[in-house]
Order: sequence, then C-alpha cells, then structure tokens
Amino acid sequence: METTSLADQAYRRLRDAVREGSLRPGEKITERDLATRLGVSPTPVREALRQLVHEKVVERVGTRALRIADHSDSALSEIVEAEVRLSALMARLAARNATDAQLADLAEVLDQADAVVGEIERDLAERGARADATDRLAAVHRLLRRFHHQVEASVGNPVLEGLLQQARAFSDEERLDLTIKLAPERAEAFRRRFREHRSLLDALLDRDEERAEMLAAHHHREALNQLSSS
Repeated sequence: METTSLADQAYRRLRDAVREGSLRPGEKITERDLATRLGVSPTPVREALRQLVHEKVVERVGTRALRIADHSDSALSEIVEAEVRLSALMARLAARNATDAQLADLAEVLDQADAVVGEIERDLAERGARADATDRLAAVHRLLRRFHHQVEASVGNPVLEGLLQQARAFSDEERLDLTIKLAPERAEAFRRRFREHRSLLDALLDRDEERAEMLAAHHHREALNQLSSS
C-alpha cells in the first residue's frame, strides 16, 4: 500500500517535472538519480518510470538507459492522427457490437455527467468568478473518460483496445490537468464538446456506424488539437 502510494506520488512529480521543464526533452535519466532527487527509494521510481515509458513520456535507449522523450511537433501530430483514426474505428464497431445493456450503461454515465455540469452552471450563475469548479470539472472529466473507455470496451476487441491505449497522445491524468487549466478561458468550446457525447450516444443507439465514426473522429480531433496547442 505504501509502495503504491509512493509510486503514484513519484509518477505525478516526475510528470510535472517534464511538463515544467526541469526534466528536459532528450535528457538522460537514471532510477537512482531520480530517487535521490525525489527523496525516495528506487522501487517507487521504477514503478513510476514503467508507467511513463508506457505513456511515451520516457523512452528506453538501452538495457538500463532512459531519457525524456523528445517529440517533435510533427511526431505529436502523427500520434494525434493515429488516436483519432483508431477512436473513430472503435465508435463504428461499438455501433455494431455494443449490447443493449452496454448502451444503457453509457447513457447512465452521461446522465451522471449532465447532473454535475448542471451543478457547475448553477454555481457559476449564482457566484460568478468566485465559483470554484475544479473538483466538479475533475468529476465530469472522469465520467467522460469512463464513457469513452466503455465505448471502446463494448467493441469486444482487446487487440484494438490495446492499440488505442498505445496510441494515446496524452494519458488520462494529463488530459485532466490540461482540461482544468484550459476550461476557464475556453468554456464554450468545452460545452460544445460535452454536448457531442450525447450526439455520439444517439448514433450508437441508432446503430448508425457511419455517423458514429464521423462524430467520434470530429470530437477526438477537436479535443486533441486543443490539448496539443496548450
């Protein structure tokens, strides 16, 4: 339990260090040096690095050699395009393969998200700039990530699920951090994309594969382009 907690803390601190620039793209790193920097044993750092390698934030360049990944703008653009195309394909297949029970679960998730968004909107109307929606924005984000993951799971193809996980341009935690950062200044864009989830669900309920694929491609491209430009 303690090791898991330390690994989670190490993961977030290392990811923050990459984002803030104290760990620079292309910089060589070692478990021992990072453990010393963070003031923990190498074990939680090893666990954190395993996750960061999976997310392509860190890359292995030898048996023991690691470095901070240096993604060019063109490379990031290609990763985004891969995620968009795979997400669109998964939506098409979900329209074909999802069971009625799975579609009902998706509707329940969006109903929960609608309720939280309603609370945010009421608080903003009553309190204006004094309203702090951070926790509820995080709750909405997690519900929407659950929605997307459940769409993917409803396809019933673990190979495609694995490919999409590998192709993601941002981890769920990175998406959450960027969403909270960008939401106040791009509120209308976030509202528009929030409503797109309901449109996608409607296409899935109608078993309209083509419309589901088109809506998912548009939705994911817009979202990823906004996160990439932050």
